Amino acid sequence: MRNLDGWGWRDRDDDRGSRTMPGGWMLRKLDSLAGAVVAAAGGVAASQWREFLQQYLQRLGGHVDEARLNRDHLTSLYEVAGAAEKPVVADMLADGEARVAALMEALRQLTDAGAVMQPVVFVRTLDPMIAQATLERFQPAVPLDTASLLWAGAGMVLALMLYELVKATLWVVARGPMVLLGLGAGRDGGPKRRTRSAPRRAAPPERVEPKL
Repeated sequence: MRNLDGWGWRDRDDDRGSRTMPGGWMLRKLDSLAGAVVAAAGGVAASQWREFLQQYLQRLGGHVDEARLNRDHLTSLYEVAGAAEKPVVADMLADGEARVAALMEALRQLTDAGAVMQPVVFVRTLDPMIAQATLERFQPAVPLDTASLLWAGAGMVLALMLYELVKATLWVVARGPMVLLGLGAGRDGGPKRRTRSAPRRAAPPERVEPKL
């Protein structure tokens, strides 16, 4: 519906929209900014996965060499140990052999796995101590290879999907009390209260003409 003001014709709906637009516009801009930040963070984190894995593999290889030296040292001790010490050294040697075998198997699986399956193999063969040491001394790098760029794109998509999922969940949780209180969504995205309907006017009584 239109009305005339001092500057020309203007829509009343436009007046109502202009009063509610700043809040809705700001929320939309903040939502877009938050989504862009989350997507960028996911892309940057995912792009560093290949570099982190490379440094983890280097540390894993170092632990393999260290475990082999420890095993060889225990083997030498077992050969010169007396009858009383041999059972203890034998148990330590068995643990050393198992450590070497586990580390070498993890290194082999991670090296042979493809780019897509490496995260799965990494989680399955994870050594918490080596991973923590790698993370503490991690040196970021600029991803230039194709695999890192693909991981960056996948990280952006997954992070944005997670953001939208969390946002939808929070919206459903916040909308529950509104439904219980009888509120709905207004035109600007905010709550809309129930309005009372106007009372109906009673029909006028029929006029009865007198009979002659």
